[in-house]
Amino acid sequence: MDNKQNKKNADVEVGLIVVSVAILAAFIIFMIFNPESTLNVISSFFNLMISVLGPFFELIAVVAFLVGLYLLFGKYGKVRLGNCKPEYSNFSYFSMMLLASLASAALYWSFTEWAYYYQSPGLGMEAFSVEALESSLGYQFYHWGIVNQAMYTVMGVAIAYGVYVRKLPSFQTSAVCCAMLGEKVKGKTVIGKIIDFLVIFGILGALSSSLGLAVPLATGGLKQLFGWEATPVVQIGVIVFIAIIYSITSFLGTKRGMQTISNIASVVCVVFLLYVLFMGPTTFIFKNIVNSLGHMLEKLPRMALFTDPINNTGFAESWTIYFVAFYLNYVAMMGIFIAKVSKGRTIREIALYTIFVMTAGGIGIFGINGSFSIFTHLQETVDVVGLVNSGIGDAAIYSILEVLPLGKTLLPFLILVLIVGFVAPSMDSASLALAETVTKRGTPKMALRLFFCVLLAVIPMSIILVGADFTAIKNIAIIISAPFLIILVGTMVGLLKWLRHDDRIGLHAEIIALHEAEQRQEELSGDSEAAEEQIPVQEHILVQETVEES
Repeated sequence: MDNKQNKKNADVEVGLIVVSVAILAAFIIFMIFNPESTLNVISSFFNLMISVLGPFFELIAVVAFLVGLYLLFGKYGKVRLGNCKPEYSNFSYFSMMLLASLASAALYWSFTEWAYYYQSPGLGMEAFSVEALESSLGYQFYHWGIVNQAMYTVMGVAIAYGVYVRKLPSFQTSAVCCAMLGEKVKGKTVIGKIIDFLVIFGILGALSSSLGLAVPLATGGLKQLFGWEATPVVQIGVIVFIAIIYSITSFLGTKRGMQTISNIASVVCVVFLLYVLFMGPTTFIFKNIVNSLGHMLEKLPRMALFTDPINNTGFAESWTIYFVAFYLNYVAMMGIFIAKVSKGRTIREIALYTIFVMTAGGIGIFGINGSFSIFTHLQETVDVVGLVNSGIGDAAIYSILEVLPLGKTLLPFLILVLIVGFVAPSMDSASLALAETVTKRGTPKMALRLFFCVLLAVIPMSIILVGADFTAIKNIAIIISAPFLIILVGTMVGLLKWLRHDDRIGLHAEIIALHEAEQRQEELSGDSEAAEEQIPVQEHILVQETVEES
């Protein structure tokens, strides 16, 4: 009995949790008592990292994109990950992945990000020019879409392939990386433990900052609707409320919890976007989206590899390279989550949804909200640029919405609903990824997931209570993305080696043959059921004709 209990305890890496939380707590405490010096040191290191490693960030992102396209269109696309049907419908699958990846950032930046590109454009464009304005939304499409999303594709396919095909006992990123090293590794190495620590620290830092970003947007809506000022009590209340929601969804599980709230949030988001589209300047929005998409497609290679060595304006470091680092920081979390919800799907399906379908969803959100925001600027209805420069982007959003009918009542309420609906799936997926990261085998215990749910809320609450800035913890989380350059490269190489080896020994042929046989059986069963349904219909027609003749 004691041995059995010890085995159960050994499934969870308690030491990893303690060390990670202790280091993060020490950092936050140090930041609280030395806010200015901490921020200066971290900012200096962050800027140095971005400047020195910037070209490598861009190159790795492009390589990941090419590997993602290979997974989509290549011969390995038919390989199914898990001998079963997909656990989730296409709509739920798309909704969960999109909301988990975007979180509250999509709501905030969809209205305001273009203003930064308009003032400080990339590709050598003149500030405040027509070209800068026309390309601003296209840059948004790029930064939140097709190339960066491919990093999720690679990691998601690698973890899913490792668990469902290679039969690894854990969804840990370190377990997949160590397994890829083959016979050279016996169990988890020191490097494996370091990877797990980086995953935990990065997720806690990034998601805590994401929740912190949601707070001013939510308090702005509460002030609009009820006149409540953004006091610490209100801010803490927002975090507690959101934490309760995503803790409940975690407790209910992915199928009953996260799937449900993601579907509801997606429907509300569609309603919101359609309202903005048709109650706003519909023609302008359509034209601007198409025009911006053209800009992105035309300049895609330059956007992806723009380093600005001549003018050295800092645009690449501040935006393109930063976004790659941002996505790298999330790559382990999203990889684990994508693998968890992709059981029964093919490699091609994962690549298709993560690269193109999720990008299309982002274009819908950023395209409609961003285009309407640009329209209010052109009409001089709202000084979007001025409000953004004043550091009150949340006020700009609600000012933009006021232009529309019910802009002071219905739309702020929908924004509040969307904040919860966008943040909850992201935090839920984070708690799941964290629990999987510290679980060596089997399914993580619910208590562990709930522990991380609480921790994800406690960190931003602590920062708000002491009046500290989220910038330091956000930057330190981004700094941790640097090692993931190596991890992602190793994952791409390891995944391609796995695929090539398993294809050579005939494993893929067996998987594909089994999948195709099941599909044929389903088609035959469907035809048989349809034929059976036709018989009573035909008999009814004959009876009816007989009655009419008599």
